Parts: sequence; structure tokens; C-alpha cells
Amino acid sequence: MTSITVIIILLIALGITAGFLILVVIGVFLKKGEMASDTEKIVSRVLDGTPLPAFEINTKHKVIQWNIALEALSGIKKADMLGTDNQWKVFYESKRPVLANFIVDEANEETIFAQYGNKASKSPLIKGAYEAEDFFPAMGEKGKWYHFTASPIINRGVLVGAIEILEDVSDRHTAAENLRYHLGQVTKLQEEERKYLARELHDTTVQTLVALLYQIDNFLADKPDLTEGQVTKLKGMYQSLKRAVEDVRNFSRRLRPPVLDDLGLLPVLEWLTGEIKKSYNIDIGIEIVGEHRRLDPDLELTLFRIIQEAMINAGKYAKVESAKVTIEYLADLVRVEIADKGQGFDLPEKVGSLPREGKLGLAGIAERIELLSGKFEIKSTKGAGTTVVLEVPVK
Repeated sequence: MTSITVIIILLIALGITAGFLILVVIGVFLKKGEMASDTEKIVSRVLDGTPLPAFEINTKHKVIQWNIALEALSGIKKADMLGTDNQWKVFYESKRPVLANFIVDEANEETIFAQYGNKASKSPLIKGAYEAEDFFPAMGEKGKWYHFTASPIINRGVLVGAIEILEDVSDRHTAAENLRYHLGQVTKLQEEERKYLARELHDTTVQTLVALLYQIDNFLADKPDLTEGQVTKLKGMYQSLKRAVEDVRNFSRRLRPPVLDDLGLLPVLEWLTGEIKKSYNIDIGIEIVGEHRRLDPDLELTLFRIIQEAMINAGKYAKVESAKVTIEYLADLVRVEIADKGQGFDLPEKVGSLPREGKLGLAGIAERIELLSGKFEIKSTKGAGTTVVLEVPVK
């Protein structure tokens, strides 16, 4: 085992980004000045020392390095690839630029994002490098997910080529998909249970309590000889039962508002604003942008739960008097913004840290959005309020 291989394996074990560690090793050799005229031998030794598939192209887009791991992945031998511009064959069924091509062309950020969309981002570790993650149906029997980093190779201040390094992340995506599926099933079961409980409370508990009200009413009418104390006591029981009926009805509606299933998102939000006003004395405005329309029932339910959670959070913790919900209907997505002018809070660096920060309500919102393959953003400043923005695709 070469010293280069040992260095790379150790760095991988320490969790160092693959593209970064390879560039570090190459950079060490190039900065020494030794063998500066033999750059390609250095790069070849480093690339063949990593278990990650990688290749290098020069500024004319020709392949000049094709490591052993990439031979195994692609089934294309180094000898057949060197000197060609066929690097696209690893990824695609027809010719098109790969990320390394954009790097040697010194393409700007807009050009790269136009090609890859939100799948690409600047590398946080390597200057001038970009990384992306995508699914490639041509790879393997059922396609594969790869994370790939393309980095410029600079020799004595001059761009001489670019390296692209691939990492198979299919298992991670499969695990994430399985987790999303199971979370979705759990959420679905929770909603079914809520619906069942709401129906049972309305159809059995409430009806039983109402029947008791009628019995007390009839008893009072049939017993004119009751003492004043007895009548007062029975009327007190009557009023207590009446409040219990209303409490159970409200609880049933909160579990699963029937207006949501019958009329949709906007009417149920109008009901919700009244409930929040009664419970927390918050005035909530609702603004609709675009043409309001009914959405998929599961999507409407999820959006309602998200807005409900955000409003309850604002009522409990934000100390606000008013808030605003804006729903924008676009052709292929719905955008929701929930804003308050409350006390705000310090945001954690990552959304995944919300539960550890005690922001369980917001963490639940983030999970629901992930299940919908949507986007989620929180903006909050102490003393200036909180804004939750989400976008979800619609079919």
C-alpha cells in the first residue's frame, strides 16, 4: 500500500470530504515544486490511491486521468478513454457537459446553476470547486445516486485542468426514502386516528351528553314540587354538562375539523383564526395570492397542520397580538408564508438542530415539508418576530 493510499484512507476515516482530501494531497506535491514538470504523474498516483471513482480533464476537455475505481464503475478502460472527450458516458446516454467541463471553462455560477438547478452548490471547502448530487438512471441496473465534486487543478497559478470525484450515495438516498415512507405512514395513521377519535367523540360522547341534558330538562319539567335548592343544584349540573358538550365539540373539531374535508383549506383556516383568537387573543390575517383552488386532500391537510402548528407556537411563545398568513397559488407549487412580529429567537445553524433547541413544533413542520419534497425556511430575529416560509409542489 502506497503512502498516498494510507493518507487518503485515514482522511476518509476522519470524515474529510473526498474532493477536499484529494486536492489537499495533490496540492502538497505541487506546492513543493518538486516534480512540478511531472504534474500528471502526481495526479495519477493520487487518483489511483483513492477508492473513489475520479477523472481529470485538461483545458481542452480531453481526459488525461481515469482512475482504477472509475474503470470498475464505468466498465471503460483508461486506455480507451484517455485523449477523448467521452467522460459524459459515465453519467449520460447522450453527449452533454459534465461538471468538470464547466470548471475548466471557468463558467460562472449562473451557468452552472442553469445546468444543475438547486442540485449544485459551491464547495464550502475548495475554492473554485462545485459539488452536486443527482440520480443517474444509466448507472447500474436501476440507476444510482452520486455526489460529485469538480475541482480546478492549478499549477503555479495557472489553471491546467479539473478533477471530478464521484461518491455513491445510493444507500443513503434509499435509507432516506425508506425513512420518508415510514414517516409518511406514521403521519397517515395519526391523521386516521385523529379522524376516528373526532368522529367517535361527536357521534357517541357528545350525543350521550346531549341526551343527559334532555333528561335533566325533562326531569325539571316533570317535578314541579322540587325544592329551590334541588332546582338550583340540577340547573348547575345542567350548565356544567352544557359546557362539557361544547368543550368536547371543540376538541373534536381541533382533532379533525369537518370543514376541511367538506370545503377545503381556506374555509378551515378562517375557522382556525377564530379559534386562535379565542385561545390566544391573536388577530390573524389571511391573504390569498393567485387563483384559489382546491388541492389534493392530503396536501390540504398537511398545509392546515403546518399553519395550525405555527399559529399555536406563536400564541404560546411569541407574545404577539397579530400575525399574517399568505398563501400563493402558482402553476406547479403552493407557497405559504406565516409571519408574526413577536419576540423571535436565535436560529440554530441547521434545521436538524431544532429538536435539540427545544423547537419541537418547528421541527415537526420541517418533517412534514420534507415528506412533501418541499422547501422550508425560517427567518427569526430576537425582538423582530419570526417568519416561516414553505413551498410545496402540487400535482
